[in-house]
Parts: sequence; C-alpha cells; structure tokens
Amino acid sequence: MTDAKSPFAPLRSRIFFAIWIAAMASNVGTWVQSVGEKWLMGEITRSPLLMSLIETGATLPMLVLSMPGGAIADIVDRRRMLLATQAWMLLAAAAMAVLSALHLVTPGVLISMSLLLGVGAALNSPAWQASVPDLVPKDQIAAGVVLNSAGFNVSRAVGPALGGLVVGALGPTWAFTLNAVSFVGVLVVLQRWKRQPVTTDLPAERFSAAMKVGLRYAWHSKPLQVILMRGGGFVFFGGPIFSLLPTLAIHKLHLGSTAFGLLLGCIGAGAVGATLFLPSLRRRFSPNAIMAMATITFAGGLLVLAFVAHTLSVGLALLVCGAGWLTVLSTCNTGVQLSVPSWVRARALGVYITVWGGSMAAGAAFWGVVGERWGIHAAYAGAGLGMLLLLAVTGRVRIQALHQPLDLSPHHLQPHSPGPVNPGEGPILTVLEYRVAEDRKAAFQEAMREVRRIRIRDGAVRWSLFQDLVPPDPGQFRFVESFLSSSWGEHLRQHHRATVEDRAFLRKAYELCLEPRPRIRHLAAAWEDRTSLLDLILE
Repeated sequence: MTDAKSPFAPLRSRIFFAIWIAAMASNVGTWVQSVGEKWLMGEITRSPLLMSLIETGATLPMLVLSMPGGAIADIVDRRRMLLATQAWMLLAAAAMAVLSALHLVTPGVLISMSLLLGVGAALNSPAWQASVPDLVPKDQIAAGVVLNSAGFNVSRAVGPALGGLVVGALGPTWAFTLNAVSFVGVLVVLQRWKRQPVTTDLPAERFSAAMKVGLRYAWHSKPLQVILMRGGGFVFFGGPIFSLLPTLAIHKLHLGSTAFGLLLGCIGAGAVGATLFLPSLRRRFSPNAIMAMATITFAGGLLVLAFVAHTLSVGLALLVCGAGWLTVLSTCNTGVQLSVPSWVRARALGVYITVWGGSMAAGAAFWGVVGERWGIHAAYAGAGLGMLLLLAVTGRVRIQALHQPLDLSPHHLQPHSPGPVNPGEGPILTVLEYRVAEDRKAAFQEAMREVRRIRIRDGAVRWSLFQDLVPPDPGQFRFVESFLSSSWGEHLRQHHRATVEDRAFLRKAYELCLEPRPRIRHLAAAWEDRTSLLDLILE
C-alpha cells in the first residue's frame, strides 16, 4: 500500500526512513548491551533485587530528566539536542566497554553505567518522539509513531538474539563495544538532517519558565492526565516482564547466553507481529477496546510466567506480552501526540516519559523486592492480577483524542500590534469585562470554568472572575475576568499558544454576553510589594 492511510506511508519520507533505519540499528546495539549487562550481573550475583536494579538504573533518569529534556527540546533546535544526547550515549557505552576489558566491572559499576546511559536516553527521548510530526504529514503521525515503536521492537527481537550470540562467542566486552559503534550511524544521519527552523517574533523562552508552563499544562490538561494514568499503571505492573526475566532464565530455566538472548527476542518478535495486525484491528475496534484486549493479553502472559516454568511456554508467553506491550504503549504515545499542540509537545512527551520511567523504575524495584522475599513466580502472579484490577478500575476512561480528534492547530490571531512595550515588562494583569443577561448568568459562569482551565494551562499565573455588586442595568450582570502573566512576553506567548479548539470554547463564552467582544485592558505592575514578614506581624 502506498496511500496516506497505509501503515508504511511515513517511509516514503526519505529523512524519516533514514532516521528510522539508523535508530533501529542503534537500538539493536542497545539490546546487545542489555544482554551483556544482565548476563554479567547474573554471573556475579544470584540476587533478584540487584538484577532488577539494572532496569531501575536504566529507567530512573526518565523520572528526573525527561521533563527538563522536553522543556529544552521545545526551546532549542531539536536536531542539535539529539546530536548531543546521542554523543553522550556513545561515550557511556565506550566507557563500559573499556571497564569490562580491564575487568573492573562490579554490580555497582553495572548499575552506575546503566544509569549514565539512562541519562542520555531520558534527555533524548522527548526530542526524538516530538520530532515525528516534523518528519511526516499530520495524517501520518499515528503511523509514524507505530513505525517508530515497530522499529524499536524489531530491534528488541533481533538485538537480544544477536547479543546472546556475541556474549556467548566473544564475551560482554564486545557487546558493549558494538553498542558504542551503533550510535555512529544515528549521528551521521542527524548531521545530514536539514530541519526547518521555527521562526517567531517572540523573545526566547527561558528554561525555568518553559518548565513551569509545561508542568502547568499537564496539571490542567484532562486528556493528557488520562493517558498518564493508564500508561503509567500499565508499565508499573508490566515491568517485571523485563526486570525479572534474567533471573527466571538464568537461575530457574538454567539457560545459556544464546538461549537467554533468544528468549528476550521473543518480546520484540511479539511486538513486531502486533505491528502487522494493529491497522486491521483499528478498523474493526475502538482504541479503548484494543487497549483493553491488549492489557488482558499481557496479564495472561504474566500469569503463565507465574505458574509455568518450561522454556517453550515462557517463550510463547513473552510473544504475547510483547504484542500487548507495543499495542498499549503505541496507543498511549499516539494519544499524547494528538492531545497537545506543537508548542508544548516535547514537554508533554517529557511528562509522559517521566511517568513511564518512574513507573518502570518503581515497578522494577518493587517487584524485585517481592521476588527477593516470596520468589519471582509470586511477583509475576501479583503483577498479572494487579494489571487486571487496574483495567477494571480505569478501563472505561477513554483517551479522548483517539475517539474525537481535536483541532490543535494554532489560531492565527494577532491580538496586539507591534509596539514599544518591553517583553520583560511585568507582571501583566489582563482584565476583561463582560455584560450578561440574567437568564444566561448560570450558563456563562459554567462556560467560564473552561476559560479558566485554558488560561491557567497556557501560562497564566493566577485567574479570577468577579461579579459587580451593582448591576449596570436591570436584568443584567457585569463580570470581570482577570488573569496574571509573569511578563508581557509571556502574555504574547499565551496568545500564540491558543488553538482552534481553545477559540471555540472562548467563543462559546462570548456568545452568552450582550456584547460580541469583552472590553479588555492590560495593566503592568507599577511597583513591587516588598512587605517583609516583620511588617506583617507588626500590622
């Protein structure tokens, strides 16, 4: 198929195809290294907790750094940021290879080096995922996200198998070396990518302000919160499939490195298989139904691991879990891409990856403790039952953008003509006055709830709505809306952040008024209140 609805349509973009291939090769190297790390840890210790802490080390940086990484990716050139993070991971993998060659590897070194690689991945991931809309048309974003996930999972299928062969034949040092070399291709392709720069007449956004706005957006965006809740819960209960598998394979099934690599590859193979079936499933079932089926399937795979200890059965269970993993997380990722506008996309993905990484790290540590005390089969059983309980609680909460597409394109409104106002002037108080008929008062107040959410979500520091105690005319009410922006430049950004969807909510509130547009004033702070704590006590 070559039409725009084909799951392979994004591959017609030469730059997307080149980056996709290079990323897949790099991910193969990452999984080769993962096999080397876990095999080496398995030779050093039999502790399920220490084995799980490798996964915690790899994912914990996502909890701390994904949000800052998303903020940086929204205010700098994403291509340059990707180059920097890929170079960091190359150096970390090379350092691991050197330490292994010198026989200086301990459990602490393995966990620390996985942490350093995780730092690079955490800073890289928001920029990488937010770049998909830069590479493909809007109607191919979902297909681009699925292909990205499919490429990752092809690597997950091939990489562990290759890693098992490399570790078995040459040793872990060569696995780490191969990973370092795999980053070179990505660096070459990114260097050749001529990304179209985003031009704006607004002043540069500061990092701290970008962080605050990103967190505020996530706090006040209900569609995004639904995705964070469902995705984070799934990862917490699904994480043991990765963190406890080395203990199961090495110490319970007594497999060699090659068989262990092939077992890990079953997860990726299941995910690749899901990629082929997802388009047809999406034509027949709603995204919510597909997520529910995938969650039940994954939970079933966990329960098989809990009660069956035969290599073939474990491999089949991992195939099923791989398909469920890709289905749920690619659906959540697509939901994030379609639920937020472009100006905050990397920050929203940063929040999503933070929740994902935090859930993965916490889950790895938690289920590692359970495995240490009661055995890994009890941990798998608890995770499977917990996942089914999670589905029962959250299954009816839908990801809105996948059912009702939102128009998040910028609303090209220029509310302020260029003037002499300094962008740093502020704080700025914006005051809007509305006149409302008595029979529309309740409807207007209800409509303003959504207006408040939009103002706060897009950067307002404070918001309030007041009613005039003295009506202007019989049967009428005067309302005054006010919201505070940190500066004139930030106020201008709020206008540029408005989407077509937002303007529809504002228009709904305006239509309930007696005048077509509210009267608007902008006030700058005349002096700063420096009242001290002592002054307040003495008053």
